[in-house]
Amino acid sequence: MLYFLLTKLCIIDPMYEYSLDSFMTFFEKSVRKAPAKDNLQERVISLRDSLRISIFTWVSRGLFERHKLIFLAQLTFNLMKRGIIGTEDWNEAQFQFLIRAPTKATDPNPLSWLPDTAWTATAALADIDEFGKFTSDLVEAAPRFREWFNAIAPEDEKLPLDWAGLDRQPFQKMLIVRCLRPDRMTSALTSFIRNILPDGSSYIECDSTLNSLEILDSCIADSTPTTPIYFILSPGANVVADLDKKATENGLQKGVSYHNVSMGQGQDIVAMSCLETAHRNGHWVILNNVHLMPKWLVELEKKLDEYAAEGSHEKFRVFLTSDPSNAIPIGILNRCIKLTNEPPAGLKANLKRAWCHFPKDYIEEADSKTKSILFGLCHFHSILMERKQFGPMGYNMNYPFSIGDLRDSATCLQNYMDNIGGGKIPWQDLKYIFGEIMYGGHIVNDFDRLLANEYLNYYMKDELLDETEMYPFAEDEKGVSFMSPAPTSFDKYIEHIDKNMAGDTPIAFGLHPNAEIDFRTHQSNTMFNTLIELQPKGVSSGEGAASPQQVAEATANELLDKFGEKNFDVEELVRSLDEMGPYQNVFIQEMDIMNVLLAEIRRSIKELHLGFAGELTMSEAMEDLMMSLYMDRVPVSWAKRAWPSLKPLGSWAKNFSDRLFQLEEWMNNPSEIPKVTWLSGLVNPTSFLTAICQVTAQKNQWELDKLVTFTRVTKMMSADEVDAGSRDGAYIIGLSLQGASIDIPSGQLQKSKPKEIFCQMPIIHVKAVTREKANVGGIYQCPVYMTESRGPTWYFNAQLKTSSPPAKWTLAGVALIGETNN
Repeated sequence: MLYFLLTKLCIIDPMYEYSLDSFMTFFEKSVRKAPAKDNLQERVISLRDSLRISIFTWVSRGLFERHKLIFLAQLTFNLMKRGIIGTEDWNEAQFQFLIRAPTKATDPNPLSWLPDTAWTATAALADIDEFGKFTSDLVEAAPRFREWFNAIAPEDEKLPLDWAGLDRQPFQKMLIVRCLRPDRMTSALTSFIRNILPDGSSYIECDSTLNSLEILDSCIADSTPTTPIYFILSPGANVVADLDKKATENGLQKGVSYHNVSMGQGQDIVAMSCLETAHRNGHWVILNNVHLMPKWLVELEKKLDEYAAEGSHEKFRVFLTSDPSNAIPIGILNRCIKLTNEPPAGLKANLKRAWCHFPKDYIEEADSKTKSILFGLCHFHSILMERKQFGPMGYNMNYPFSIGDLRDSATCLQNYMDNIGGGKIPWQDLKYIFGEIMYGGHIVNDFDRLLANEYLNYYMKDELLDETEMYPFAEDEKGVSFMSPAPTSFDKYIEHIDKNMAGDTPIAFGLHPNAEIDFRTHQSNTMFNTLIELQPKGVSSGEGAASPQQVAEATANELLDKFGEKNFDVEELVRSLDEMGPYQNVFIQEMDIMNVLLAEIRRSIKELHLGFAGELTMSEAMEDLMMSLYMDRVPVSWAKRAWPSLKPLGSWAKNFSDRLFQLEEWMNNPSEIPKVTWLSGLVNPTSFLTAICQVTAQKNQWELDKLVTFTRVTKMMSADEVDAGSRDGAYIIGLSLQGASIDIPSGQLQKSKPKEIFCQMPIIHVKAVTREKANVGGIYQCPVYMTESRGPTWYFNAQLKTSSPPAKWTLAGVALIGETNN
């Protein structure tokens, strides 16, 4: 079982390849390590436990941190399926619910404190026999469940009513946590594995007491002349420094018996020469960044095979380093002992690493102004490095910020400080160099560039020269603060960081505390989506469970019943119109897109039915469609013809029906636009916004290129409250605010409520104005995105009133989202 688990890990990352020979090497090692026992049954248990921890340690050392729990969970669940561990009988339906977390359309959510996603998930949970009463108990004992829901670590608290007994059935308790508090699932799963797996703490804390040198030492002991060590690189990690120390300890001399080759154009000849010498004389060779020469790696693989057949010097060792890449030959990967060496995560660790990058003598000799600005620069660097953990709320794109950006920025800072000779600090120049050139050189998204510059505006000012608050706009948060120290010695700065910077908090980045819930929920969902990918496919997943083909066929029939007859007669509609205006063009284009999508859905499903009936050979596209329907995912061929969406197939189909309904309603009166338009229900919402400008330009004889859209938040929450359409623009609905909430009476931005990830926006009035009139104070230019993934799904900026500085909302990642999964 263990070996077959390993062979599936390449689904997660192509670097995770393992050969049977490598497995057998560690299998034999685990047999030798297993404590001897006189009793046969005890000996078998001893061998099994030794094999399990030996293989897990070997594999986990080559996994990134985010993948270690996934591998351990897969191992645990497979042992449970076989009845080897656990006291509860295996229930396949409950396991499928845990990893998939399905939702079910049901009555409106009666609990104001419970997110709608949690309510629909509990409705699906109630379909499992043991949880039939859960939804009704949740409503009846709402105050007690709310107390449990609001707990910091609800997975460790007793549930209300008879559900408290689930503490004795932790697997079933995880299902409730999965529904109500998905952000706590990583912690809940870790705790579950620790308790159910024999000696579970050894797996959870594997290698946690060893430093990188000790782990490397252990791996070198496991390696052989035919088993290289492969370092999978992470930004900020320095594996070569560790290897240099081990080489020196083993009596090897750099350039003589220890060869360090950086791969690149023309270096293949150097590498081959070093390998030949090392193979004969027992030297060490490290080939850095081999992903830069993927074609040459085929030759390297052949050369290593030759050495293995010929027999190398017993001290010969090969070390390889590369970024994760899908171009590395499997033959190289699966023979290697893989090692990841990720730098410590967290703001404090990053800040200390950034500060310690500078020599102690350099800091001690610097003047007080340079010290203060350098500390602010290190803090800025750490913030940019760590903000990526918040996903799309952190950045629209990923950027390769590195310690080199900090080093170069510090060099520019020193040059400026030398030139001013104690005069006025050129803050504007420094901010431009840091924000537009050094760090800004990586940034290609305008909103991310604005974010970096707003951080610099907050840090780079005269107050930094003394003591100032380093957590932006944190005055509303009690007890959360980090002050920059008055200029002092190198060691005192380190001491200040250790003593005054608490654990990581979103407030340090200017984000709302809810951002951590969103981040952890996303982390949990990603973990379970990966677990789904690792499950066996093509057969039913347990006794009584439907096969993928049966599930796909049922889903296909349901979709065909819903959309099979849908179609818009666009030509007939065009003939019926007296005049084609901008709005009519928008809706007709939408209908054309929907017709193409509907045709593809009908074609692909009918083709799949023929495949199921045996009348057509199942093609790869048909297999992919079947698995998408089974996994509740939108098929690729449909997604290409549809709008950007992160929804599972069930929710996507409901959303599709709603979009069709809006177009059908408009067809009843095509000469007018709806009183309120569901903007995020359009495939191309930008065209509708352009139409508003076009109509205004025609009506007032204005130049179109001088007009922009301008928004005003109304007090109306539903279309029923609107008496008539707008005379100077359009009313839109369907947007949700992330990162903040809206005060409806004043229409101003305000802080989010606790655990409220999205705030439903009232109806918004959009009109076209000249650029001059759009430039008003007290406004936050709020980006509007189609989905929660943000990035390329942006389509316009909405103007939202604010009494706070707009920079506060920029750092908080505040945005309007068209389609949420809530």
